[in-house]
Amino acid sequence: MSSGEIDKTLLAFLNGLSRRQYFGEDQFSDQFLREEILGNIDVEDYMGMLKRFQTIITTMASGDMDYAQLDAFLTSQMKKRQAPLTEVEAATVRRFWKNQKNKIHEQLSAQAVWDSQLKAINWRVDVQSKARHIDQLNQPSAIVEMKIGKSCTEEVSDIVRFEVDAQKLSGILSQVGDIQTAIEANMQA
Repeated sequence: MSSGEIDKTLLAFLNGLSRRQYFGEDQFSDQFLREEILGNIDVEDYMGMLKRFQTIITTMASGDMDYAQLDAFLTSQMKKRQAPLTEVEAATVRRFWKNQKNKIHEQLSAQAVWDSQLKAINWRVDVQSKARHIDQLNQPSAIVEMKIGKSCTEEVSDIVRFEVDAQKLSGILSQVGDIQTAIEANMQA
């Protein structure tokens, strides 16, 4: 085999491993990685390779390594006495990290947020055409719907709907303005 083939195979293995580990893509099972990507290598060889590269990816991801740190880390991995990385493997890991670093970092950040987030907001304005009292006729009000969910998923866990008139809306906007001012003040600090 040429080093280009080994490089592509290892890169595919690293991508599959990271997609399973960080993005929850279960189709990248051990069986799939071993048989389809690595060409049905021996189970024992696969388990050693899996452990080795899982450790490398986890170390890079947990340290959120920049490229200088990555080079130092890979150099130390190449100088290990037991199972050192080859030049081709190090170059492949470098290319993998260059392509996946930001995606993995964003995914880990999203998973670390425990609180719910606002996923969407919808609204409409209604004008009352029937009322018990004449002064309530033709009074506009807003119907607001907010979709809330966990930050690490696209799923919406709660939907909040409410109606506000012009006076209540003014109060809400005032409070949102206060929140914006507080956030901007903290960003500048």
